[in-house]
Amino acid sequence: MTSEENTPSPANDINSSKSPLFLKDGDDVFIQRSSNDSGSGKQSVGFRTSVYKHFASNMRFVVCRVPSPIYTLNIYVPTAVTDNKGLPHTLEHLIFCGSKRYPVRGYLDVLAAHNYSVGTNAWTDSDHTCYTLDAAAEDAVANVLPTFLDHVLNPLLRDDHFVTEVYHYDETGKEQGVVFSEMVSYENNEEELSGYHLNNLVYNTTATYTGYSGGKTRDIANLTNSEIIDYHRKYYDANNVTVVLTGAFSDDFEERYLQTIPADIVQSHGHDSREPMDCSPPKNSTVLHETVKFPSLDTNAGSFDFGWCGPPHEDVETIIALDILMEYLAGTSSSPLDLRFVERPSPLASSVSVGVNDNITKMLNMTFSGVPYPHSEPTDHAEGSSDDEENGEAHDCDDEDDDAEDPDIPYLFDDGYLQNLLLEELQRIFDSRFDGDPHALANAAKRLSDGLASKIEKSPGEALQELLAPDIVASHFSQGSQGRFRIGLLANQFDVIAKLGKRPIEFWLGLLKKWLIDGTVYSIAMVPDPELGPKLELERKEREQANEAKIVDKEAHSRYIREAVESNKANVPDRMKRGMPTPDPSKTAILPHTQNLVVLEKAIGPVTAVQTINADSGFVEAQIQIPIGDIPEDQRAYLALFQDLLMNTDLLLPAGVVYDDDSSDMPLKAEKRIPYAEFEGKLSDIVTSRYSCVGQMPRLFVCYWLDDIFVVDFLAPCKRYAHALRWIVQSLLFSDFTVDRILACGQNLLTTIAEMKRDVDELIFTVGVHFTKTSPDGGSLTNRRHMSFLAQEGVLKGIIEDVKTGKADKVISRLRDIQNTLVQATGGFMALSLPSNEDPKPYVDAYACEWNMCYEKYVERNNLAAVVPTPTTVVNKPPFPIYYQCGFPVLTKPLLVHVPVQSLQASMSYFSFKLDIPFCPTGKRSFDDELADLISLDCFALQMFTSLLGRIDGPLSNAVRGKGYSYGASMFHLQWSKEFALEVDRASDIVRAVDSIKQLILDIQDNWDAYVGDTDVSLARSVVKYGITLGQSTPKRMLRSSISNSIHGFSNAEEYNTWCSTHIAAVKMSDMRRVFEKYVLPFADDDYPMFRLLVTPLDTEVPAELGPFERMTLEDISATYKTDY
Repeated sequence: MTSEENTPSPANDINSSKSPLFLKDGDDVFIQRSSNDSGSGKQSVGFRTSVYKHFASNMRFVVCRVPSPIYTLNIYVPTAVTDNKGLPHTLEHLIFCGSKRYPVRGYLDVLAAHNYSVGTNAWTDSDHTCYTLDAAAEDAVANVLPTFLDHVLNPLLRDDHFVTEVYHYDETGKEQGVVFSEMVSYENNEEELSGYHLNNLVYNTTATYTGYSGGKTRDIANLTNSEIIDYHRKYYDANNVTVVLTGAFSDDFEERYLQTIPADIVQSHGHDSREPMDCSPPKNSTVLHETVKFPSLDTNAGSFDFGWCGPPHEDVETIIALDILMEYLAGTSSSPLDLRFVERPSPLASSVSVGVNDNITKMLNMTFSGVPYPHSEPTDHAEGSSDDEENGEAHDCDDEDDDAEDPDIPYLFDDGYLQNLLLEELQRIFDSRFDGDPHALANAAKRLSDGLASKIEKSPGEALQELLAPDIVASHFSQGSQGRFRIGLLANQFDVIAKLGKRPIEFWLGLLKKWLIDGTVYSIAMVPDPELGPKLELERKEREQANEAKIVDKEAHSRYIREAVESNKANVPDRMKRGMPTPDPSKTAILPHTQNLVVLEKAIGPVTAVQTINADSGFVEAQIQIPIGDIPEDQRAYLALFQDLLMNTDLLLPAGVVYDDDSSDMPLKAEKRIPYAEFEGKLSDIVTSRYSCVGQMPRLFVCYWLDDIFVVDFLAPCKRYAHALRWIVQSLLFSDFTVDRILACGQNLLTTIAEMKRDVDELIFTVGVHFTKTSPDGGSLTNRRHMSFLAQEGVLKGIIEDVKTGKADKVISRLRDIQNTLVQATGGFMALSLPSNEDPKPYVDAYACEWNMCYEKYVERNNLAAVVPTPTTVVNKPPFPIYYQCGFPVLTKPLLVHVPVQSLQASMSYFSFKLDIPFCPTGKRSFDDELADLISLDCFALQMFTSLLGRIDGPLSNAVRGKGYSYGASMFHLQWSKEFALEVDRASDIVRAVDSIKQLILDIQDNWDAYVGDTDVSLARSVVKYGITLGQSTPKRMLRSSISNSIHGFSNAEEYNTWCSTHIAAVKMSDMRRVFEKYVLPFADDDYPMFRLLVTPLDTEVPAELGPFERMTLEDISATYKTDY
């Protein structure tokens, strides 16, 4: 092994050659950021992107200048896959174990953490591997770059690294390893299986897309380290590497940093893996369809994947045209495919997702999720498909058709049946010339353009990396590249979209016919199998027995594993940490912005105050936040359905309001129904995105922090704000909950629940909420628990049964009650994110005008007494801060729960207890006084300590990942719910993973100095500082941050940043040791009153020494919820 003394100081690693290492390669490319850059006639509009090529090889740097506080570094290596061993994936993991210049494992991770980052990361795809770093300073990227490159190009790749990071089995034959543990949970996943099998139908066997880049566990078990070394030699030469940097880089960045990279690190050894790859469909193959089983306890739904071979990567206009066509077909819930298959009383799928992938030869893909799977064979086969009733119309509750199952459902998994329905619908669209709408594709083009611009604005570095990566891979493997390096093929994508939006209808008809109707379609049917999970577990046990039988000397075998684990621990000495370069903290920044709080003289509906953010943006985002903490108990069970229906059902507009599709812009003279499909279609053309949710994040059956707030959010270009606002307000006040829409949404929500039950991440979160999120008085259910799929499964089944048996009035009444609760609520607020130079007043006035007009008609229609607007005062700063009482149950002893699930192959654990320490000002004294007393010191000290513990190569990683027990573990403080938690992720041996963490915590107690040194305090400050900067780096993140800050009692971002920076600077090592002993040590105490949850495969046995865990099934837990909704 190489000792630490052989590691040179990075300060001495400079290129001594006078000639430049990298030379400018061609003219700059300007990547458009939005449609505002389109049609400008200027060649220098957008993000300036420069390419620099190594003087002696094909290695390149691509520098894209983006005005963002966050800098991204991505190292791309095009990697081909020829089998299922997972060579690129296993190599990706081994890269981080040390390099020739920096052999000490963990050095790269610690260096990155010292440089305003959470660390390095990587991913493996079918045609490339990418190594990533996000940091909060230009110098941070430059400091990490040479070391990162050395790890990628000159890794150690030792056998002991292979043992822990990839695969081994212990003395009992149990299979372990980080990669192995990760793939156990993925390889039999429905989506993973479907994608793998579809690729093998669409592409011929010489294409990289037919192998499994992650690795099948059976093949990983037979992989050798020498194969990985050979793979690295072939693909990881400097000749084959492209580095992409994004951020607000200085003009002399290339000269100061690229030219000073040590020349030997980036020296090529003459290996060039560029080779044109044939990615055409298999020749003479008659196999166009395959049925694949996947493990699932719930057998109510499966899925279908349809694929067509598409154009080559270089055919940019056709690819974008197909993107537009796909947006038209299934980009919104009122799109043709959604109306035909999803949004119907008896859905044929819970969702349809479509797209054109990034492969060098594209694949057009349509995925039908949540397809009802029949439990018995149909008695006779229906010819063709049934005629659908027109979507969006209200139906009488007693309509006999509501009780009948769709006649297509029993046959959906018959050979070719669903495919024929799909092709019939595509032919109908063709024959009807896009339903007679001459503007349909132009509108789809506009939606695509707005969506791309929003994506770039939301996360510019990530969006640009995604845009450039396919160009890099195509330059390497595509037959159309002809060996040329070309980036920025999509640099002018907004120009192309605008041009295509003007194409005549005949162009689009030809595109639809050529690629989809007449193209060869390949399909995969995914069938749920409740017996497959236990079968896979039995096979695993048989392999373990066979492994154990192969061991001649168990003691020697165990010693070999222990030595590998010990030699592979990350342990960077303080001497090396002190020599690491760090950036100037004054050069970090947040997004330039202005923030204001406008307290209204009189409330406008639920809004008593408006918080505004002005930043560099091309959009307006508006959030209406409505308090629902006092919502009546009998309405809570319906919140999930209401959330899904809002903006997804009919509108019934009263006389006197303006219907915005009326060119006269005059109030309606009579009541008017807007069918769902018409309303949703028009709304989708106006807004770029929208959602409603309980809590602060739009996710089904999940409430994040502040679950007693109902949020209505929309994003739109400035010029469409007033139009969008009108539709959103009208939706909130005048949504009409029809039987058809209730059935469609209810059925699709049930299917989503079935899919969530197959996901261990969803299960651990949901079961954890069940046991830890009670109301403050310990009585009634919180909104968070009511929204859980464990509660909602029974509720939704009951709702559907009521509607189908003529009792829809009860359901509709509850939904209208929730609507009225929201409309009549008080004490809420509005948040507005605006472009830099926009005056907020016209936007607030537009809201006031629209709300008051609609509210007057709402009160009149429903014979209600109007809520009198409440005068507010600036002194009280309503409605902030918002106080929330923690609902964590009071425990006097450990609460231990083990939930075995038949469909799982990997385990997770979640341990937590109540932790109520202040994160923000309490409001009991002045801000300055509480800051001077550092009342949140424990909170920030704990945040810093857990960042040390949870580093990629930190102590938690050593404890479980380094030993091959699990993919990883994390420890975190949930400040809003006042909970401290420890989670183990995707474990192949959950019992040993949990015990190993316990031993780690006890060892930290006994040997503190071995884990935390003087330099670690500054390292932890750097990591936390990065998180704060990231949270304020884009307009969307700034809006979220400002909402959170206001709710917590901060007046603005400056006050929040002062609070954070002052506390972070004040934390000392003694503070971190104190919080360790007070808050972390309890995780090693078996008798501490905390909640401990294990979610595992069905036959996992929990040994008595781990504690008396109560074994409960999901059905047991669901049964505790009242079904009298």
